[in-house]
Amino acid sequence: MPSTAGDGARTTGAERSPAARLRGVHIGFGGRGDELPVVRGVDLDLVPGRVTALVGESGSGKSLTALALMGLLPAGARVGAGSVEIDGRDTAGFTDAQWRRLRGTKVAMVFQDPMAALNPSFTVGWQIAETLRRRRGTGRRAAREQTVELMRTVGIPDAEHKYREYPHEFSGGMRQRAVIAMALTLDPAVLLADEPTTALDVTVQAQILRLLAARQADTGMAMLLVSHDLGVVARVAQDVAVMYAGRIVETGALDDVYTSPAHPYTRGLLDAVPDPARPGRLVPIDGQPPAPGHRPAGCAFAPRCPYATETCRTDDPPLVPLAASRPGPATGQHSVACHHSDRVLARATGTEVPS
Repeated sequence: MPSTAGDGARTTGAERSPAARLRGVHIGFGGRGDELPVVRGVDLDLVPGRVTALVGESGSGKSLTALALMGLLPAGARVGAGSVEIDGRDTAGFTDAQWRRLRGTKVAMVFQDPMAALNPSFTVGWQIAETLRRRRGTGRRAAREQTVELMRTVGIPDAEHKYREYPHEFSGGMRQRAVIAMALTLDPAVLLADEPTTALDVTVQAQILRLLAARQADTGMAMLLVSHDLGVVARVAQDVAVMYAGRIVETGALDDVYTSPAHPYTRGLLDAVPDPARPGRLVPIDGQPPAPGHRPAGCAFAPRCPYATETCRTDDPPLVPLAASRPGPATGQHSVACHHSDRVLARATGTEVPS
């Protein structure tokens, strides 16, 4: 699947300081001593001017990872180890008040369900303008004017009229645009988009993706796109991190990962995507992801993997950079957690078929 990401795709993340960074982050449910691990040792950099996609099947830990960057983990979940940094600040021990000061200005989020993010009791325009009034002290008239202009910017037609309408009077696509406007109100340095187009039809989905990509390019903010849809990712992202069973198993520039996947899970995800250049029946990944607390020893993907050996069933491979001699041109750091990445790469070039 070819990438259609923007022209910024050749600027590697290493050239700019991250606006947000995760290092060795573990997230679990429950108390100390009986904690159920869900996210395991995640490293992730969100760099200004670039879109990073976090992909994987449902239940892999993607949304929890994004929520940790907002300080909005659900009840019972906590960061048990590692660091979450926003704008160079380690958020460990942050109070609710400190997180509230960060949200909106440094980091903002577009949620999958816009109705859950909008209060049905207030008009859409009032909710967006209230952010300006409370956070920036903007006067009522100026806040209204700025809100109407922002609504126009995100493609809401007849913004003056729509300002006075309630969420239930908006279509699904218009609600998602309103949520995007709300997230962008305070010009955040980092935008987190958690499955922002899943509930939308294909035409509206494309419009929302173009809007997010354009706003990200215009403002130069860092963006994390959480998705299970590799086609969506190909249209927007420059970097991609593939998550399985709570950990990142492959990461790199999108072109590297899509054209030369080095992990069998990434290969499986790509094989399951319809591709006009590869007609015929889609190839599903056998089996199901393991539930937290029931992960096998060694590599969590081993029970589903056509390359698995006894080593895979006993030793969990670390995430390490690929050798410089790997096939294809490199556009950034490409890393993988697999004992047999050389065989998976060979398959990508057509020189080996899994046994």
